[in-house]
Amino acid sequence: MPRRHLRLLPVVLPLTALLAAAPAAAGSPPGPGGPAHTTATLATAIPIGRGVTVGGFSDLFPRDRSGSRFWTVTDRGPNYDRDDGQGFVLPAYTPRILAVDVRGSRLVIVRQIPLRLPRGVTDPVTGTRYVTGLPNVGTDSPPFDTGNNPLPLDVYGVDSEGVVAAPDGTFWISEEYRPSVLHVAADGTILARLVPADQTGYATPGVPVLRILPAILSTEKSNRGLEGLALSADGRSLYAGMQSPLNNPTSKVSKASRNLRVVRIDIGRPSRPAVTGEWVNVRDADSDTDGDWETSAMVWLGRDRLLVEERDGAVPTVHTRYYAVDFRHATNLLGGRYDDRTTAPSLEQTAPADLAAAGVRPGSKRLVFDAAAAGLDNGKLEGAAIVHSGHSARLFLVNDNDFDIAGVNPDGTVAFSTTVTRLDSYRLPGSLLTG
Repeated sequence: MPRRHLRLLPVVLPLTALLAAAPAAAGSPPGPGGPAHTTATLATAIPIGRGVTVGGFSDLFPRDRSGSRFWTVTDRGPNYDRDDGQGFVLPAYTPRILAVDVRGSRLVIVRQIPLRLPRGVTDPVTGTRYVTGLPNVGTDSPPFDTGNNPLPLDVYGVDSEGVVAAPDGTFWISEEYRPSVLHVAADGTILARLVPADQTGYATPGVPVLRILPAILSTEKSNRGLEGLALSADGRSLYAGMQSPLNNPTSKVSKASRNLRVVRIDIGRPSRPAVTGEWVNVRDADSDTDGDWETSAMVWLGRDRLLVEERDGAVPTVHTRYYAVDFRHATNLLGGRYDDRTTAPSLEQTAPADLAAAGVRPGSKRLVFDAAAAGLDNGKLEGAAIVHSGHSARLFLVNDNDFDIAGVNPDGTVAFSTTVTRLDSYRLPGSLLTG
Protein backbone atom coordinates (compact mmCIF):
# COMPACT_ATOMS: atom_id res chain seq x y z
CA MET A 1 0.00 0.00 0.00
CA PRO A 2 1.23 3.56 -0.66
CA ARG A 3 2.21 5.62 2.34
CA ARG A 4 -0.39 8.01 3.65
CA HIS A 5 0.98 11.30 4.91
CA LEU A 6 -0.61 13.51 7.52
CA ARG A 7 0.41 16.93 8.76
CA LEU A 8 -0.65 17.90 12.25
CA LEU A 9 0.09 20.71 14.62
CA PRO A 10 1.33 19.30 17.93
CA VAL A 11 -1.17 21.45 19.86
CA VAL A 12 -4.03 22.99 17.92
CA LEU A 13 -5.92 24.64 20.74
CA PRO A 14 -4.20 26.56 23.50
CA LEU A 15 -26.88 5.80 42.65
CA THR A 16 -29.26 4.76 42.04
CA ALA A 17 -32.88 5.87 41.63
CA LEU A 18 -32.72 7.48 45.09
CA LEU A 19 -30.46 10.04 43.54
CA ALA A 20 -33.04 11.06 40.97
CA ALA A 21 -31.77 13.78 38.71
CA ALA A 22 -32.86 17.35 39.20
CA PRO A 23 -32.68 19.55 36.09
CA ALA A 24 -29.47 21.53 35.94
CA ALA A 25 -29.77 25.27 35.87
CA ALA A 26 -27.96 26.93 32.99
CA GLY A 27 -24.53 28.03 34.06
CA SER A 28 -24.75 26.26 37.43
CA PRO A 29 -21.47 25.11 38.92
CA PRO A 30 -20.60 21.45 38.32
CA GLY A 31 -18.66 21.08 41.58
CA PRO A 32 -19.60 18.58 44.31
CA GLY A 33 -21.82 21.11 46.07
CA GLY A 34 -23.84 21.95 42.95
CA PRO A 35 -27.19 20.57 41.72
CA ALA A 36 -28.03 16.87 42.00
CA HIS A 37 -27.54 16.43 38.25
CA THR A 38 -25.92 18.54 35.57
CA THR A 39 -25.37 18.02 31.86
CA ALA A 40 -22.84 19.67 29.58
CA THR A 41 -22.61 19.04 25.83
CA LEU A 42 -19.62 19.54 23.58
CA ALA A 43 -19.75 23.07 22.25
CA THR A 44 -16.48 23.12 20.30
CA ALA A 45 -16.65 21.69 16.79
CA ILE A 46 -13.09 21.10 15.63
CA PRO A 47 -12.98 19.77 12.06
CA ILE A 48 -10.54 16.98 11.25
CA GLY A 49 -11.57 16.23 7.67
CA ARG A 50 -14.49 14.97 5.54
CA GLY A 51 -16.99 16.84 7.70
CA VAL A 52 -15.88 14.96 10.84
CA THR A 53 -15.15 16.79 14.09
CA VAL A 54 -13.19 15.73 17.15
CA GLY A 55 -15.09 13.25 19.32
CA GLY A 56 -14.71 9.69 20.54
CA PHE A 57 -14.07 10.62 24.18
CA SER A 58 -13.00 7.39 25.88
CA ASP A 59 -12.09 8.29 29.46
CA LEU A 60 -12.10 11.08 32.03
CA PHE A 61 -9.50 12.14 34.61
CA PRO A 62 -9.64 15.31 36.77
CA ARG A 63 -7.07 18.01 36.02
CA ASP A 64 -7.76 19.52 39.44
CA ARG A 65 -10.36 19.37 42.22
CA SER A 66 -12.70 22.00 40.75
CA GLY A 67 -15.03 19.51 39.03
CA SER A 68 -14.79 21.56 35.85
CA ARG A 69 -11.43 20.66 34.30
CA PHE A 70 -10.60 17.19 32.96
CA TRP A 71 -8.30 15.17 30.76
CA THR A 72 -9.82 12.78 28.26
CA VAL A 73 -8.50 10.78 25.31
CA THR A 74 -9.92 9.97 21.91
CA ASP A 75 -9.98 6.43 20.63
CA ARG A 76 -8.49 5.29 17.30
CA GLY A 77 -10.51 7.77 15.28
CA PRO A 78 -13.63 7.88 13.12
CA ASN A 79 -14.41 4.30 12.16
CA TYR A 80 -17.36 2.00 11.55
CA ASP A 81 -18.12 -1.71 11.63
CA ARG A 82 -17.96 -3.82 8.48
CA ASP A 83 -18.90 -7.48 8.06
CA ASP A 84 -15.30 -8.23 7.05
CA GLY A 85 -13.44 -5.85 9.36
CA GLN A 86 -13.26 -2.21 10.38
CA GLY A 87 -13.70 0.84 8.17
CA PHE A 88 -11.59 3.95 8.76
CA VAL A 89 -12.92 7.30 7.54
CA LEU A 90 -9.60 9.06 8.18
CA PRO A 91 -6.91 6.36 8.21
CA ALA A 92 -4.13 8.79 9.14
CA TYR A 93 -6.00 10.26 12.13
CA THR A 94 -3.81 10.57 15.22
CA PRO A 95 -5.38 9.66 18.60
CA ARG A 96 -4.92 12.44 21.11
CA ILE A 97 -5.18 13.53 24.72
CA LEU A 98 -7.63 16.39 25.25
CA ALA A 99 -7.96 18.98 27.99
CA VAL A 100 -11.64 19.90 28.40
CA ASP A 101 -13.43 22.45 30.56
CA VAL A 102 -17.03 22.44 31.79
CA ARG A 103 -18.49 25.91 31.43
CA GLY A 104 -22.09 25.78 32.60
CA SER A 105 -23.92 23.62 30.09
CA ARG A 106 -21.02 23.68 27.64
CA LEU A 107 -18.12 21.25 27.37
CA VAL A 108 -15.17 22.95 25.70
CA ILE A 109 -11.96 21.49 24.27
CA VAL A 110 -9.14 23.79 25.32
CA ARG A 111 -6.10 21.77 24.24
CA GLN A 112 -5.17 18.81 22.07
CA ILE A 113 -2.04 16.67 22.49
CA PRO A 114 -1.64 14.24 19.56
CA LEU A 115 0.33 11.06 20.27
CA ARG A 116 3.70 11.05 18.55
CA LEU A 117 7.00 9.21 18.36
CA PRO A 118 10.38 10.36 19.73
CA ARG A 119 12.50 12.64 17.56
CA GLY A 120 14.09 10.81 14.68
CA VAL A 121 11.41 8.09 14.57
CA THR A 122 8.89 8.02 11.70
CA ASP A 123 5.52 6.35 11.61
CA PRO A 124 5.29 4.13 8.49
CA VAL A 125 1.75 5.26 7.63
CA THR A 126 1.80 9.02 8.27
CA GLY A 127 5.44 9.55 7.26
CA THR A 128 5.74 11.85 10.30
CA ARG A 129 6.29 11.47 14.04
CA TYR A 130 2.51 11.21 14.54
CA VAL A 131 0.98 7.76 14.97
CA THR A 132 -2.34 6.45 13.68
CA GLY A 133 -5.25 4.55 15.17
CA LEU A 134 -4.80 1.66 12.73
CA PRO A 135 -4.34 -1.84 14.13
CA ASN A 136 -0.82 -2.73 15.22
CA VAL A 137 -1.33 -6.48 15.14
CA GLY A 138 -2.83 -8.79 12.51
CA THR A 139 -5.21 -10.54 14.91
CA ASP A 140 -7.50 -7.49 15.04
CA SER A 141 -10.26 -6.75 12.55
CA PRO A 142 -8.76 -6.05 9.11
CA PRO A 143 -8.77 -2.30 8.32
CA PHE A 144 -10.27 -0.78 5.17
CA ASP A 145 -10.75 2.73 3.87
CA THR A 146 -14.13 4.04 2.71
CA GLY A 147 -13.34 2.92 -0.84
CA ASN A 148 -13.12 -0.71 0.35
CA ASN A 149 -9.34 -0.75 -0.07
CA PRO A 150 -7.32 -2.72 2.50
CA LEU A 151 -5.18 -0.55 4.76
CA PRO A 152 -1.73 -1.38 6.15
CA LEU A 153 -1.09 -2.20 9.79
CA ASP A 154 0.77 0.40 11.82
CA VAL A 155 3.20 -1.14 14.29
CA TYR A 156 2.88 2.06 16.34
CA GLY A 157 -0.94 2.16 16.01
CA VAL A 158 -2.96 2.95 19.13
CA ASP A 159 -6.60 2.36 20.02
CA SER A 160 -6.41 4.53 23.13
CA GLU A 161 -9.16 3.99 25.68
CA GLY A 162 -8.02 4.98 29.19
CA VAL A 163 -5.93 7.90 30.39
CA VAL A 164 -4.56 9.09 33.74
CA ALA A 165 -2.22 11.97 34.51
CA ALA A 166 0.69 11.18 36.83
CA PRO A 167 2.12 13.65 39.36
CA ASP A 168 5.30 13.97 37.26
CA GLY A 169 3.35 15.47 34.37
CA THR A 170 3.35 12.37 32.19
CA PHE A 171 0.35 10.30 31.11
CA TRP A 172 -0.43 6.59 31.09
CA ILE A 173 -2.78 5.31 28.40
CA SER A 174 -4.42 1.89 28.06
CA GLU A 175 -5.22 0.54 24.61
CA GLU A 176 -7.24 -2.30 23.21
CA TYR A 177 -5.28 -3.69 20.29
CA ARG A 178 -2.45 -5.71 21.77
CA PRO A 179 -3.43 -5.11 24.63
CA SER A 180 -0.90 -2.60 25.97
CA VAL A 181 -0.28 0.37 28.25
CA LEU A 182 1.62 3.40 26.99
CA HIS A 183 3.75 5.81 29.02
CA VAL A 184 3.44 9.21 27.36
CA ALA A 185 5.31 12.48 27.95
CA ALA A 186 3.47 15.74 28.62
CA ASP A 187 3.84 16.71 24.95
CA GLY A 188 2.36 13.44 23.68
CA THR A 189 5.64 11.63 22.93
CA ILE A 190 5.32 7.89 23.53
CA LEU A 191 8.08 6.93 25.99
CA ALA A 192 7.44 3.19 26.35
CA ARG A 193 4.87 0.48 25.68
CA LEU A 194 3.96 -2.26 28.16
CA VAL A 195 2.82 -5.49 26.48
CA PRO A 196 2.14 -9.10 27.52
CA ALA A 197 5.24 -11.13 28.31
CA ASP A 198 4.74 -13.51 25.39
CA GLN A 199 4.87 -10.76 22.76
CA THR A 200 8.50 -11.56 21.92
CA GLY A 201 8.17 -10.83 18.20
CA TYR A 202 6.68 -7.37 18.69
CA ALA A 203 8.99 -4.41 18.19
CA THR A 204 8.50 -0.65 17.84
CA PRO A 205 11.85 0.84 16.74
CA GLY A 206 12.62 3.92 18.81
CA VAL A 207 10.02 3.12 21.47
CA PRO A 208 11.01 0.68 24.26
CA VAL A 209 8.79 -2.39 24.55
CA LEU A 210 8.48 -3.67 28.13
CA ARG A 211 7.14 -7.23 28.19
CA ILE A 212 5.81 -7.24 31.73
CA LEU A 213 2.03 -7.78 31.50
CA PRO A 214 0.74 -11.31 32.18
CA ALA A 215 1.11 -13.36 28.99
CA ILE A 216 -2.42 -14.69 29.42
CA LEU A 217 -3.76 -11.26 28.41
CA SER A 218 -2.70 -12.01 24.84
CA THR A 219 -5.79 -14.22 24.60
CA GLU A 220 -8.00 -11.13 24.64
CA LYS A 221 -11.20 -10.97 22.65
CA SER A 222 -10.40 -9.11 19.41
CA ASN A 223 -10.20 -5.37 20.07
CA ARG A 224 -11.30 -5.91 23.68
CA GLY A 225 -7.97 -5.36 25.39
CA LEU A 226 -7.13 -3.07 28.28
CA GLU A 227 -9.64 -0.25 28.62
CA GLY A 228 -10.43 0.85 32.18
CA LEU A 229 -7.51 2.67 33.82
CA ALA A 230 -7.13 4.12 37.33
CA LEU A 231 -4.29 5.74 39.28
CA SER A 232 -3.72 5.82 43.04
CA ALA A 233 -3.60 9.20 44.77
CA ASP A 234 0.16 8.93 45.32
CA GLY A 235 0.73 8.17 41.65
CA ARG A 236 2.54 4.90 42.35
CA SER A 237 -0.08 2.27 41.50
CA LEU A 238 -1.72 1.95 38.12
CA TYR A 239 -4.77 -0.31 37.70
CA ALA A 240 -5.79 -1.59 34.27
CA GLY A 241 -8.88 -3.66 33.50
CA MET A 242 -9.72 -5.78 30.48
CA GLN A 243 -12.77 -4.66 28.55
CA SER A 244 -14.14 -8.21 28.24
CA PRO A 245 -13.31 -11.69 29.55
CA LEU A 246 -10.48 -13.43 27.71
CA ASN A 247 -10.85 -15.90 24.83
CA ASN A 248 -9.36 -18.47 27.15
CA PRO A 249 -9.24 -20.94 25.62
CA THR A 250 -11.86 -20.04 22.97
CA SER A 251 -14.08 -17.16 21.90
CA LYS A 252 -17.11 -19.21 22.93
CA VAL A 253 -15.75 -19.19 26.48
CA SER A 254 -15.35 -15.41 26.42
CA LYS A 255 -18.99 -14.91 25.45
CA ALA A 256 -20.22 -16.96 28.39
CA SER A 257 -17.69 -15.88 31.02
CA ARG A 258 -18.33 -13.29 33.71
CA ASN A 259 -14.77 -13.28 35.06
CA LEU A 260 -12.95 -10.06 34.19
CA ARG A 261 -9.25 -9.59 34.94
CA VAL A 262 -7.75 -6.46 36.52
CA VAL A 263 -4.02 -5.89 37.00
CA ARG A 264 -2.05 -3.58 39.29
CA ILE A 265 1.20 -2.06 38.04
CA ASP A 266 3.79 -0.41 40.27
CA ILE A 267 4.94 2.74 38.45
CA GLY A 268 6.87 4.23 41.36
CA ARG A 269 9.88 4.04 39.07
CA PRO A 270 8.26 4.93 35.73
CA SER A 271 11.13 3.58 33.66
CA ARG A 272 10.94 0.22 35.45
CA PRO A 273 7.26 -0.58 35.99
CA ALA A 274 6.33 -3.95 37.47
CA VAL A 275 3.05 -5.86 37.64
CA THR A 276 2.31 -6.62 41.30
CA GLY A 277 -1.28 -7.85 41.30
CA GLU A 278 -3.90 -9.59 39.18
CA TRP A 279 -7.47 -10.17 40.33
CA VAL A 280 -10.87 -11.17 39.02
CA ASN A 281 -14.02 -9.09 39.12
CA VAL A 282 -17.19 -11.14 38.63
CA ARG A 283 -19.46 -9.09 36.43
CA ASP A 284 -23.25 -9.12 36.45
CA ALA A 285 -24.92 -11.74 34.29
CA ASP A 286 -25.34 -10.52 30.71
CA SER A 287 -29.09 -10.59 30.09
CA ASP A 288 -28.51 -10.73 26.33
CA THR A 289 -26.28 -13.83 26.74
CA ASP A 290 -24.03 -12.62 23.93
CA GLY A 291 -21.06 -11.69 26.08
CA ASP A 292 -21.05 -8.16 24.72
CA TRP A 293 -21.22 -6.26 27.99
CA GLU A 294 -18.10 -4.21 28.66
CA THR A 295 -16.02 -2.49 31.31
CA SER A 296 -14.86 0.82 29.91
CA ALA A 297 -14.08 2.89 33.00
CA MET A 298 -12.44 2.55 36.40
CA VAL A 299 -11.72 5.10 39.15
CA TRP A 300 -9.41 4.71 42.16
CA LEU A 301 -11.27 4.79 45.51
CA GLY A 302 -8.51 3.70 47.89
CA ARG A 303 -5.82 1.08 48.27
CA ASP A 304 -6.84 -1.77 45.92
CA ARG A 305 -10.40 -0.42 45.78
CA LEU A 306 -11.86 0.72 42.48
CA LEU A 307 -15.06 2.05 41.03
CA VAL A 308 -15.67 -0.36 38.14
CA GLU A 309 -18.19 0.13 35.36
CA GLU A 310 -20.30 -2.65 33.85
CA ARG A 311 -22.30 -1.60 30.80
CA ASP A 312 -24.28 -2.83 27.84
CA GLY A 313 -24.06 -1.45 24.31
CA ALA A 314 -27.52 0.13 24.21
CA VAL A 315 -28.18 3.83 23.54
CA PRO A 316 -29.65 5.01 25.81
CA THR A 317 -28.25 2.58 28.29
CA VAL A 318 -30.37 -0.23 29.69
CA HIS A 319 -27.66 -1.59 32.00
CA THR A 320 -24.81 0.66 33.09
CA ARG A 321 -23.81 0.24 36.71
CA TYR A 322 -20.87 1.42 38.77
CA TYR A 323 -19.64 -0.79 41.58
CA ALA A 324 -17.16 -0.20 44.36
CA VAL A 325 -14.98 -3.30 44.02
CA ASP A 326 -12.62 -4.19 46.88
CA PHE A 327 -9.65 -6.34 45.90
CA ARG A 328 -7.81 -6.09 49.25
CA HIS A 329 -8.81 -9.64 50.21
CA ALA A 330 -9.10 -11.01 46.69
CA THR A 331 -6.83 -13.80 45.43
CA ASN A 332 -3.74 -12.53 43.64
CA LEU A 333 -3.62 -14.64 40.47
CA LEU A 334 -0.29 -13.24 39.27
CA GLY A 335 2.07 -16.02 38.23
CA GLY A 336 -0.30 -18.73 39.41
CA ARG A 337 -2.09 -21.57 37.67
CA TYR A 338 -4.68 -19.27 36.13
CA ASP A 339 -1.95 -17.38 34.31
CA ASP A 340 -1.08 -20.66 32.57
CA ARG A 341 -2.88 -21.30 29.28
CA THR A 342 -2.75 -25.06 29.86
CA THR A 343 -4.84 -24.88 33.04
CA ALA A 344 -8.18 -26.59 32.53
CA PRO A 345 -10.74 -25.48 33.23
CA SER A 346 -9.42 -21.94 32.78
CA LEU A 347 -10.43 -19.05 35.01
CA GLU A 348 -12.77 -17.89 32.25
CA GLN A 349 -14.38 -21.34 32.11
CA THR A 350 -14.99 -21.40 35.86
CA ALA A 351 -18.48 -20.39 36.92
CA PRO A 352 -18.65 -17.70 39.63
CA ALA A 353 -20.28 -20.22 42.00
CA ASP A 354 -17.27 -22.53 41.55
CA LEU A 355 -14.52 -19.95 42.16
CA ALA A 356 -14.28 -20.62 45.89
CA ALA A 357 -13.80 -24.35 45.32
CA ALA A 358 -11.11 -23.45 42.79
CA GLY A 359 -9.27 -21.41 45.41
CA VAL A 360 -10.13 -18.04 43.89
CA ARG A 361 -11.67 -15.18 45.83
CA PRO A 362 -12.88 -12.37 43.55
CA GLY A 363 -13.17 -8.73 44.50
CA SER A 364 -16.21 -7.91 46.64
CA LYS A 365 -18.78 -5.64 45.00
CA ARG A 366 -21.16 -2.94 46.20
CA LEU A 367 -23.45 -0.94 43.90
CA VAL A 368 -22.74 2.78 43.90
CA PHE A 369 -24.67 4.15 40.92
CA ASP A 370 -27.17 2.74 38.44
CA ALA A 371 -27.26 5.04 35.41
CA ALA A 372 -30.44 3.62 33.89
CA ALA A 373 -32.33 3.68 37.20
CA ALA A 374 -31.28 7.31 37.62
CA GLY A 375 -32.91 8.07 34.28
CA LEU A 376 -29.74 8.90 32.40
CA ASP A 377 -30.81 9.09 28.76
CA ASN A 378 -27.29 8.66 27.43
CA GLY A 379 -25.36 5.65 26.19
CA LYS A 380 -21.94 4.17 25.56
CA LEU A 381 -20.51 5.75 28.70
CA GLU A 382 -16.76 5.22 28.49
CA GLY A 383 -15.33 7.74 30.94
CA ALA A 384 -15.84 8.26 34.65
CA ALA A 385 -14.27 10.51 37.26
CA ILE A 386 -14.94 11.38 40.89
CA VAL A 387 -14.30 14.71 42.60
CA HIS A 388 -14.66 14.83 46.39
CA SER A 389 -15.71 17.79 48.53
CA GLY A 390 -16.36 17.42 52.24
CA HIS A 391 -19.01 14.77 52.87
CA SER A 392 -20.16 14.62 49.26
CA ALA A 393 -18.70 13.74 45.91
CA ARG A 394 -19.61 14.17 42.29
CA LEU A 395 -19.54 11.38 39.75
CA PHE A 396 -18.80 12.56 36.21
CA LEU A 397 -19.72 10.39 33.20
CA VAL A 398 -18.83 11.04 29.56
CA ASN A 399 -20.00 9.15 26.49
CA ASP A 400 -18.08 8.07 23.41
CA ASN A 401 -20.04 9.43 20.44
CA ASP A 402 -17.87 7.50 17.92
CA PHE A 403 -17.00 10.79 16.21
CA ASP A 404 -20.69 10.95 15.21
CA ILE A 405 -20.04 8.32 12.53
CA ALA A 406 -22.98 6.10 11.58
CA GLY A 407 -21.22 4.46 8.62
CA VAL A 408 -20.59 5.10 4.96
CA ASN A 409 -23.14 5.59 2.20
CA PRO A 410 -23.05 3.48 -1.00
CA ASP A 411 -21.29 6.33 -2.80
CA GLY A 412 -18.50 6.41 -0.21
CA THR A 413 -19.64 9.57 1.58
CA VAL A 414 -19.78 9.64 5.35
CA ALA A 415 -23.10 9.04 7.12
CA PHE A 416 -23.48 10.88 10.41
CA SER A 417 -25.50 9.91 13.48
CA THR A 418 -26.08 13.28 15.26
CA THR A 419 -24.80 11.77 18.52
CA VAL A 420 -23.39 14.52 20.71
CA THR A 421 -20.56 14.22 23.19
CA ARG A 422 -22.07 14.77 26.60
CA LEU A 423 -20.82 14.93 30.19
CA ASP A 424 -23.31 14.19 32.98
CA SER A 425 -22.56 14.59 36.66
CA TYR A 426 -24.37 13.36 39.77
CA ARG A 427 -23.91 14.37 43.38
CA LEU A 428 -23.37 11.34 45.64
CA PRO A 429 -23.03 10.93 49.40
CA GLY A 430 -19.33 10.49 50.08
CA SER A 431 -20.15 7.48 52.27
CA LEU A 432 -21.07 5.48 49.14
CA LEU A 433 -17.44 5.54 48.05
CA THR A 434 -15.78 4.64 51.33
CA GLY A 435 -15.47 1.41 53.27
